[in-house]
Amino acid sequence: MRDQLNINMKIASPSIDEVMRLKALYDYDVLDTEAEKIFDDLTQLAAQICNTPITLISLIDSDRQWFKSKVGLDAEETSRDIAFCSHAIHHEEIFEVEDTLKDKRFFDNPLVTSGPNIRFYAGTPLVSPDGHAIGTLCVIDDKPNKLTPDQRQALEVLGRCVISQMELRKKIKELERANQHKTEFLSNMSHELRTPLNAIIGFSRLMLDNVIYHTLPVKFSEYIGHIDYSGRRLLSVVNSVIDLNKIEAGMMQVEFESICLRTFIKDLEGMLAIMAKEKDVEFSVDVNDNLPRLLTIDQAKISQIITNLAHNAIKFTNSGKWVKVELSLNNEQFVITVTDQGEGISFIDQTKLFNKFQQVGQTKSSEGSGLGLSITQGLVEILGGTINVLSDLGSGSIFKVQLPLQDDTEILHEDLNPTPEKASFNHNSKILLVEDNEINQAVMLAIFESLDISIIIAETGEKAIEIAKNRHFDLIFMDIHLPGIDGRQASVQIKHTHPNIPIVALSADTFNQHNVAENNKIWDEYLCKPIEKEKLVQTLNRFIPVLPSA
Repeated sequence: MRDQLNINMKIASPSIDEVMRLKALYDYDVLDTEAEKIFDDLTQLAAQICNTPITLISLIDSDRQWFKSKVGLDAEETSRDIAFCSHAIHHEEIFEVEDTLKDKRFFDNPLVTSGPNIRFYAGTPLVSPDGHAIGTLCVIDDKPNKLTPDQRQALEVLGRCVISQMELRKKIKELERANQHKTEFLSNMSHELRTPLNAIIGFSRLMLDNVIYHTLPVKFSEYIGHIDYSGRRLLSVVNSVIDLNKIEAGMMQVEFESICLRTFIKDLEGMLAIMAKEKDVEFSVDVNDNLPRLLTIDQAKISQIITNLAHNAIKFTNSGKWVKVELSLNNEQFVITVTDQGEGISFIDQTKLFNKFQQVGQTKSSEGSGLGLSITQGLVEILGGTINVLSDLGSGSIFKVQLPLQDDTEILHEDLNPTPEKASFNHNSKILLVEDNEINQAVMLAIFESLDISIIIAETGEKAIEIAKNRHFDLIFMDIHLPGIDGRQASVQIKHTHPNIPIVALSADTFNQHNVAENNKIWDEYLCKPIEKEKLVQTLNRFIPVLPSA
């Protein structure tokens, strides 16, 4: 390019801090990106204030100037050698050329002698916080011109605004990267923590289910109960951290389904009543008659909302007092009200109530992660609802959640007497379990044995593919995280040759669950470890039911 330029034209030399200047530019990660309205707005404003037909946000690379935003110019970039901005970045203040034809540095510059026929140029350097000029905000005219003091001041202010937006853009990208790293870390931790928990909870639950059939010292039964409780508490803490990150990352999916409300509440009430009994707290659930028999809700999230609020209320209510949960319908809103006779919450503490990792009140519990109410608020907001608290010290608390009813909620009020789902699967079905972890293999073998059904185990995806070629299976349970060919790849290959075999994905990584919808042509269902025996039974009932006799 230099050989083609008139020898009289002056080419700006590299900056003294060229290496660090380029690093500062590259750190913004802005070169060759799409147009952004905020930068275009600043460029347009500069054009209007300075009354010039061309305005640019020009960034000086090692060998070019590239335009992040432009008014009145079609070009995306030019050579750095002919760029006016290459000169402007050497100046601390606005670099202004009132008439290029009278300036020996520019009179024969190609940008002057041909399009865009620059006769006037003024550029304010875009200086990073650490003092490196990465480019300019410049205004250009095709006739001689001169900025007024007010225009010069405005151009400098707008230049600082450009850098501020660059910094903000950079911080947002850094936060996105940090969040991505956090998500990946928690995904790995979820898998690493839930895998041993799968064994602890799975074996302890099996032992508790069978302890009545064996003569064991009373202490042994108590020890097993303590192991089971501790495992479930640890799982609860892990789930809380994972759920919070899912909410913050926008990965929490809403899954509505029509359920029998009274059956749903009966199950929740039974679980919460155990905790209330341990604390000698009277606990009750009242379902208002104005509620429909069938309600379309996200069962998992509503369950967690009620559980978190009731659990909190019981935890901070003294022996001999009561906690009430009331469910009702009001102005097409599903209302959940949790009232307690606890110690109450001061006004100051109420302002901090939904903060993460924080417990409030004069008597803070040693149990819990301090995430319950923060997660509850996030879940309520995801469902489009609101949560409010009314409380005074010494007078208990009332938490009220209001959620919009879904359009397909069936407003019927007759009573239902549903029976819980029982095991109704074919015990002779052929089942393949693909699992590389030996402990998880042992847990699943024990669970299936307790259900009186045998399984074949493959330790890798490659082995599963080979076995499936030579043997018929009615159902496959596929771990997602496998050495070599992973669970998804193995499932794709098996489905290609056996499209009618249902495959259930297994993972201790709860972050994988939101990907199941994207892979619904591969996996027919998803179960998260630790596997709950009841959910396993439901899955078996669904995919390998006992067929009616001919």
